[in-house]
Amino acid sequence: MFRPRLRAPAALGGSIGSNGGRQSAQSALAPLSQSVLFSASSSRRSIHHLPISRHDARVGVPNLLSAEGFDLAWTQHMTLMLNRLNQLVTGTDYEDRDLKNIVVDTARVPGLASIFNHASMAHNTDFFFKQLLPANATTSKEIPATLRTAIEDNFGSPETLRREFAAIAQGMFGPGFVWLVKASGLNSSGRGGDSLRLLTTYHAGSPYPGAHWRRQAVDMNTVGVESAAAAPGAEDSKVADAARAWIDNQAAAAGSNNTLAASTSGQLDRRPPGGVDVIPILCLSTWEHVWLRDYGLGADGYGGKAAFVEAWWNAIDWEAVSNLANLNRPKLKT
Repeated sequence: MFRPRLRAPAALGGSIGSNGGRQSAQSALAPLSQSVLFSASSSRRSIHHLPISRHDARVGVPNLLSAEGFDLAWTQHMTLMLNRLNQLVTGTDYEDRDLKNIVVDTARVPGLASIFNHASMAHNTDFFFKQLLPANATTSKEIPATLRTAIEDNFGSPETLRREFAAIAQGMFGPGFVWLVKASGLNSSGRGGDSLRLLTTYHAGSPYPGAHWRRQAVDMNTVGVESAAAAPGAEDSKVADAARAWIDNQAAAAGSNNTLAASTSGQLDRRPPGGVDVIPILCLSTWEHVWLRDYGLGADGYGGKAAFVEAWWNAIDWEAVSNLANLNRPKLKT
Protein backbone atom coordinates (compact mmCIF):
# COMPACT_ATOMS: atom_id res chain seq x y z
CA MET A 1 0.00 0.00 0.00
CA PHE A 2 1.29 3.42 -0.90
CA ARG A 3 1.77 5.89 1.89
CA PRO A 4 1.54 9.62 1.25
CA ARG A 5 4.77 11.57 1.33
CA LEU A 6 3.61 15.10 2.03
CA ARG A 7 6.06 17.89 1.58
CA ALA A 8 6.69 20.04 4.59
CA PRO A 9 4.54 23.14 4.18
CA ALA A 10 6.65 26.21 3.57
CA ALA A 11 5.35 29.72 3.93
CA LEU A 12 1.88 29.71 2.50
CA GLY A 13 2.18 30.81 -1.10
CA GLY A 14 -1.36 32.06 -1.55
CA SER A 15 -2.93 33.16 -4.77
CA ILE A 16 -2.36 35.94 -7.23
CA GLY A 17 -4.39 39.01 -6.40
CA SER A 18 -6.05 41.33 -8.88
CA ASN A 19 -3.27 43.88 -8.39
CA GLY A 20 -0.60 41.36 -9.38
CA GLY A 21 0.59 40.78 -5.83
CA ARG A 22 0.18 37.65 -3.77
CA GLN A 23 -2.47 37.32 -1.14
CA SER A 24 -2.43 34.48 1.34
CA ALA A 25 -4.99 31.71 1.09
CA GLN A 26 -6.01 32.59 4.65
CA SER A 27 -6.90 36.15 3.68
CA ALA A 28 -8.56 34.88 0.51
CA LEU A 29 -10.88 32.66 2.54
CA ALA A 30 -11.75 35.17 5.25
CA PRO A 31 -14.46 37.36 3.61
CA LEU A 32 -16.11 34.65 1.56
CA SER A 33 -19.80 34.62 0.92
CA GLN A 34 -22.09 31.64 1.37
CA SER A 35 -21.30 28.53 -0.68
CA VAL A 36 -22.36 28.83 -4.29
CA LEU A 37 -22.81 25.06 -4.54
CA PHE A 38 -25.44 24.24 -1.96
CA SER A 39 -26.64 27.74 -1.08
CA ALA A 40 -30.26 27.83 0.00
CA SER A 41 -30.48 31.61 -0.21
CA SER A 42 -33.27 32.93 -2.39
CA SER A 43 -31.68 36.36 -2.79
CA ARG A 44 -30.55 37.38 -6.26
CA ARG A 45 -26.85 36.88 -6.85
CA SER A 46 -24.99 38.71 -9.60
CA ILE A 47 -21.64 37.01 -9.18
CA HIS A 48 -20.32 33.61 -8.17
CA HIS A 49 -18.04 33.63 -5.15
CA LEU A 50 -15.53 31.20 -3.73
CA PRO A 51 -17.44 28.95 -1.31
CA ILE A 52 -16.57 28.89 2.36
CA SER A 53 -14.12 26.06 2.92
CA ARG A 54 -14.36 23.66 5.86
CA HIS A 55 -10.57 23.34 5.82
CA ASP A 56 -7.94 25.55 7.41
CA ALA A 57 -5.78 27.04 4.66
CA ARG A 58 -2.81 27.10 7.04
CA VAL A 59 -3.06 23.33 7.54
CA GLY A 60 -4.52 21.98 4.31
CA VAL A 61 -6.25 18.60 4.42
CA PRO A 62 -4.70 16.42 7.14
CA ASN A 63 -2.79 13.40 5.81
CA LEU A 64 -3.81 14.27 2.24
CA LEU A 65 -2.79 17.75 1.10
CA SER A 66 -0.24 20.15 2.54
CA ALA A 67 -1.07 23.82 3.00
CA GLU A 68 0.58 24.64 -0.32
CA GLY A 69 -1.08 21.71 -2.05
CA PHE A 70 -4.46 22.83 -0.72
CA ASP A 71 -3.79 26.42 -1.81
CA LEU A 72 -3.16 25.25 -5.38
CA ALA A 73 -5.95 22.65 -5.57
CA TRP A 74 -8.62 24.73 -3.85
CA THR A 75 -7.97 28.45 -3.45
CA GLN A 76 -6.10 29.23 -6.65
CA HIS A 77 -7.95 26.78 -8.89
CA MET A 78 -11.46 27.62 -7.66
CA THR A 79 -10.74 31.34 -7.84
CA LEU A 80 -9.61 30.94 -11.45
CA MET A 81 -12.68 28.87 -12.43
CA LEU A 82 -15.16 31.24 -10.82
CA ASN A 83 -13.48 34.39 -12.13
CA ARG A 84 -13.61 33.04 -15.66
CA LEU A 85 -17.20 31.87 -15.18
CA ASN A 86 -18.19 35.34 -14.01
CA GLN A 87 -16.60 36.86 -17.11
CA LEU A 88 -18.65 34.50 -19.29
CA VAL A 89 -22.05 34.90 -17.61
CA THR A 90 -22.10 38.56 -16.55
CA GLY A 91 -25.22 40.14 -17.98
CA THR A 92 -26.80 36.80 -18.94
CA ASP A 93 -29.52 34.65 -17.39
CA TYR A 94 -26.82 32.44 -15.89
CA GLU A 95 -25.46 35.26 -13.77
CA ASP A 96 -27.72 34.52 -10.81
CA ARG A 97 -28.15 30.76 -11.17
CA ASP A 98 -26.43 28.17 -9.00
CA LEU A 99 -23.68 26.04 -10.49
CA LYS A 100 -25.68 22.82 -10.82
CA ASN A 101 -28.44 24.64 -12.70
CA ILE A 102 -25.92 26.18 -15.07
CA VAL A 103 -24.30 22.80 -15.69
CA VAL A 104 -27.56 21.05 -16.59
CA ASP A 105 -28.87 23.88 -18.76
CA THR A 106 -25.68 24.32 -20.82
CA ALA A 107 -24.76 20.64 -21.22
CA ARG A 108 -26.58 20.11 -24.52
CA VAL A 109 -25.58 23.40 -26.18
CA PRO A 110 -22.15 23.18 -27.87
CA GLY A 111 -21.89 26.96 -28.09
CA LEU A 112 -22.03 27.19 -24.28
CA ALA A 113 -19.28 24.64 -23.71
CA SER A 114 -16.98 27.15 -22.02
CA ILE A 115 -19.67 28.14 -19.51
CA PHE A 116 -20.43 24.48 -18.86
CA ASN A 117 -16.79 23.56 -18.33
CA HIS A 118 -16.04 26.32 -15.82
CA ALA A 119 -19.29 25.89 -13.90
CA SER A 120 -18.99 22.10 -13.79
CA MET A 121 -15.34 22.20 -12.78
CA ALA A 122 -16.11 24.56 -9.90
CA HIS A 123 -19.09 22.43 -8.83
CA ASN A 124 -17.12 19.17 -8.91
CA THR A 125 -14.17 20.63 -7.05
CA ASP A 126 -16.44 21.95 -4.31
CA PHE A 127 -18.17 18.56 -4.09
CA PHE A 128 -14.81 16.78 -3.77
CA PHE A 129 -13.50 18.99 -0.97
CA LYS A 130 -16.77 19.02 0.99
CA GLN A 131 -16.35 15.29 1.63
CA LEU A 132 -12.84 15.49 3.09
CA LEU A 133 -12.31 15.58 6.84
CA PRO A 134 -11.11 18.94 8.17
CA ALA A 135 -8.28 19.30 10.68
CA ASN A 136 -10.68 19.68 13.62
CA ALA A 137 -12.95 16.81 12.57
CA THR A 138 -15.06 15.41 15.39
CA THR A 139 -16.83 12.77 13.32
CA SER A 140 -15.63 9.19 13.21
CA LYS A 141 -13.76 7.85 10.18
CA GLU A 142 -15.91 4.73 10.37
CA ILE A 143 -18.51 4.17 7.66
CA PRO A 144 -22.04 4.51 9.11
CA ALA A 145 -23.86 1.20 9.39
CA THR A 146 -26.55 1.97 6.80
CA LEU A 147 -24.02 3.08 4.21
CA ARG A 148 -21.77 0.12 4.97
CA THR A 149 -24.73 -2.22 4.38
CA ALA A 150 -25.41 -0.64 0.98
CA ILE A 151 -21.73 -0.85 0.02
CA GLU A 152 -21.55 -4.51 1.04
CA ASP A 153 -24.71 -5.30 -0.91
CA ASN A 154 -23.47 -3.63 -4.10
CA PHE A 155 -19.70 -4.15 -4.00
CA GLY A 156 -19.14 -6.97 -1.51
CA SER A 157 -17.18 -4.90 0.99
CA PRO A 158 -15.75 -1.39 1.54
CA GLU A 159 -12.33 -2.82 0.69
CA THR A 160 -13.60 -3.93 -2.71
CA LEU A 161 -15.03 -0.45 -3.29
CA ARG A 162 -11.68 1.07 -2.36
CA ARG A 163 -9.89 -1.16 -4.86
CA GLU A 164 -12.45 -0.30 -7.56
CA PHE A 165 -11.92 3.42 -6.99
CA ALA A 166 -8.15 2.95 -7.17
CA ALA A 167 -8.26 0.80 -10.31
CA ILE A 168 -10.59 3.16 -12.17
CA ALA A 169 -8.63 6.26 -11.18
CA GLN A 170 -5.35 4.66 -12.22
CA GLY A 171 -6.84 3.52 -15.53
CA MET A 172 -8.05 7.01 -16.50
CA PHE A 173 -5.55 8.29 -19.06
CA GLY A 174 -6.41 11.90 -18.50
CA PRO A 175 -7.94 14.03 -15.75
CA GLY A 176 -11.48 13.78 -14.50
CA PHE A 177 -13.59 12.53 -11.63
CA VAL A 178 -14.70 9.15 -10.28
CA TRP A 179 -18.12 9.18 -8.64
CA LEU A 180 -20.01 6.86 -6.34
CA VAL A 181 -23.65 7.40 -7.23
CA LYS A 182 -27.00 6.21 -5.98
CA ALA A 183 -28.90 5.08 -9.06
CA SER A 184 -32.64 4.95 -9.63
CA GLY A 185 -34.41 2.80 -12.17
CA LEU A 186 -31.84 0.02 -11.90
CA ASN A 187 -32.23 -3.37 -10.32
CA SER A 188 -32.17 -2.89 -6.58
CA SER A 189 -29.87 -5.09 -4.62
CA GLY A 190 -29.42 -6.00 -0.99
CA ARG A 191 -31.28 -5.41 2.20
CA GLY A 192 -31.77 -1.69 1.76
CA GLY A 193 -32.82 -1.83 -1.89
CA ASP A 194 -30.34 0.89 -2.91
CA SER A 195 -28.33 0.64 -6.13
CA LEU A 196 -24.84 2.09 -5.86
CA ARG A 197 -22.66 2.40 -8.95
CA LEU A 198 -19.31 3.89 -9.95
CA LEU A 199 -19.34 6.50 -12.69
CA THR A 200 -16.45 8.26 -14.43
CA THR A 201 -16.50 11.69 -16.05
CA TYR A 202 -13.53 13.07 -17.96
CA HIS A 203 -12.24 16.62 -17.69
CA ALA A 204 -15.07 18.80 -16.28
CA GLY A 205 -17.78 16.21 -16.91
CA SER A 206 -20.87 16.15 -14.70
CA PRO A 207 -22.60 13.14 -13.11
CA TYR A 208 -26.07 14.69 -13.22
CA PRO A 209 -28.56 13.03 -15.61
CA GLY A 210 -29.43 16.30 -17.32
CA ALA A 211 -25.78 16.73 -18.31
CA HIS A 212 -25.35 13.28 -19.84
CA TRP A 213 -25.89 14.65 -23.33
CA ARG A 214 -22.16 15.27 -23.37
CA ARG A 215 -21.41 11.58 -22.86
CA GLN A 216 -18.58 12.50 -20.52
CA ALA A 217 -17.96 8.96 -19.34
CA VAL A 218 -16.52 8.18 -22.78
CA ASP A 219 -12.80 8.69 -23.25
CA MET A 220 -12.70 9.75 -26.90
CA ASN A 221 -9.07 8.60 -27.04
CA THR A 222 -10.39 5.02 -26.84
CA VAL A 223 -13.06 5.42 -29.53
CA GLY A 224 -11.29 4.25 -32.68
CA VAL A 225 -12.23 4.00 -36.32
CA GLU A 226 -12.96 0.30 -36.21
CA SER A 227 -15.51 -1.42 -34.05
CA ALA A 228 -14.57 -4.42 -31.96
CA ALA A 229 -16.23 -6.69 -34.51
CA ALA A 230 -14.00 -5.27 -37.24
CA ALA A 231 -10.80 -6.31 -35.51
CA PRO A 232 -8.46 -8.63 -37.42
CA GLY A 233 -9.78 -12.17 -37.33
CA ALA A 234 -13.32 -11.19 -36.41
CA GLU A 235 -16.18 -12.75 -38.32
CA ASP A 236 -17.69 -9.39 -39.20
CA SER A 237 -15.05 -7.51 -41.19
CA LYS A 238 -17.21 -4.48 -41.86
CA VAL A 239 -15.44 -1.33 -40.75
CA ALA A 240 -17.55 0.97 -38.58
CA ASP A 241 -16.57 4.46 -37.62
CA ALA A 242 -17.45 4.26 -33.93
CA ALA A 243 -16.57 7.88 -33.27
CA ARG A 244 -18.78 9.14 -36.10
CA ALA A 245 -21.64 6.88 -35.02
CA TRP A 246 -21.37 8.20 -31.48
CA ILE A 247 -21.46 11.83 -32.66
CA ASP A 248 -24.40 11.16 -34.97
CA ASN A 249 -26.35 9.46 -32.19
CA GLN A 250 -25.75 12.39 -29.87
CA ALA A 251 -26.90 14.87 -32.52
CA ALA A 252 -30.04 12.85 -33.23
CA ALA A 253 -30.85 12.63 -29.54
CA ALA A 254 -30.36 16.35 -29.03
CA GLY A 255 -32.84 17.09 -31.81
CA SER A 256 -35.48 14.72 -30.51
CA ASN A 257 -38.61 16.20 -28.98
CA ASN A 258 -39.22 13.04 -27.00
CA THR A 259 -36.82 14.19 -24.31
CA LEU A 260 -39.06 17.16 -23.60
CA ALA A 261 -42.00 14.97 -22.75
CA ALA A 262 -43.30 15.24 -19.25
CA SER A 263 -42.01 12.59 -16.90
CA THR A 264 -44.18 10.67 -14.49
CA SER A 265 -43.48 13.33 -11.88
CA GLY A 266 -45.02 16.00 -14.09
CA GLN A 267 -41.68 17.72 -14.71
CA LEU A 268 -39.76 17.90 -17.95
CA ASP A 269 -37.44 14.97 -18.48
CA ARG A 270 -34.15 16.50 -19.55
CA ARG A 271 -32.23 13.24 -19.65
CA PRO A 272 -30.83 11.96 -22.93
CA PRO A 273 -32.22 8.68 -24.27
CA GLY A 274 -31.02 5.90 -22.00
CA GLY A 275 -30.17 8.30 -19.21
CA VAL A 276 -30.43 7.01 -15.65
CA ASP A 277 -31.33 9.08 -12.62
CA VAL A 278 -28.32 9.18 -10.32
CA ILE A 279 -27.49 11.09 -7.17
CA PRO A 280 -23.74 11.63 -6.66
CA ILE A 281 -22.70 10.84 -3.10
CA LEU A 282 -18.88 10.60 -3.25
CA CYS A 283 -16.34 12.19 -5.58
CA LEU A 284 -12.67 11.57 -6.30
CA SER A 285 -10.76 14.14 -8.36
CA THR A 286 -7.97 12.74 -10.52
CA TRP A 287 -6.84 16.14 -11.82
CA GLU A 288 -3.07 16.58 -11.65
CA HIS A 289 -3.23 19.99 -10.00
CA VAL A 290 -4.84 18.30 -6.97
CA TRP A 291 -2.18 15.66 -6.29
CA LEU A 292 0.96 16.52 -8.26
CA ARG A 293 2.24 19.15 -5.80
CA ASP A 294 2.36 16.74 -2.85
CA TYR A 295 2.74 13.32 -4.48
CA GLY A 296 4.85 13.89 -7.58
CA LEU A 297 4.64 11.87 -10.77
CA GLY A 298 5.35 8.53 -9.13
CA ALA A 299 7.79 7.67 -11.89
CA ASP A 300 10.05 5.81 -9.46
CA GLY A 301 7.21 3.55 -8.32
CA TYR A 302 6.48 5.60 -5.21
CA GLY A 303 3.92 8.36 -4.86
CA GLY A 304 1.95 9.71 -7.78
CA LYS A 305 -1.78 9.37 -8.38
CA ALA A 306 -1.93 5.88 -6.85
CA ALA A 307 -0.54 7.12 -3.53
CA PHE A 308 -2.91 10.08 -3.58
CA VAL A 309 -5.95 7.81 -4.03
CA GLU A 310 -4.82 5.60 -1.13
CA ALA A 311 -4.49 8.64 1.12
CA TRP A 312 -7.81 10.07 -0.11
CA TRP A 313 -9.70 6.96 1.01
CA ASN A 314 -8.53 7.55 4.59
CA ALA A 315 -9.51 11.23 4.48
CA ILE A 316 -13.16 10.73 3.47
CA ASP A 317 -15.88 12.16 5.71
CA TRP A 318 -18.21 9.17 5.59
CA GLU A 319 -20.89 10.96 7.61
CA ALA A 320 -21.13 13.55 4.83
CA VAL A 321 -21.38 10.79 2.24
CA SER A 322 -24.09 8.99 4.18
CA ASN A 323 -26.09 12.18 4.63
CA LEU A 324 -26.08 12.81 0.89
CA ALA A 325 -27.06 9.23 0.11
CA ASN A 326 -30.22 9.25 2.24
CA LEU A 327 -30.21 5.48 2.00
CA ASN A 328 -33.15 3.23 2.71
CA ARG A 329 -32.86 1.49 6.04
CA PRO A 330 -32.93 -2.32 6.06
CA LYS A 331 -36.37 -3.65 6.86
CA LEU A 332 -36.73 -5.27 10.24
CA LYS A 333 -37.39 -8.97 10.18
CA THR A 334 -40.64 -10.04 11.88
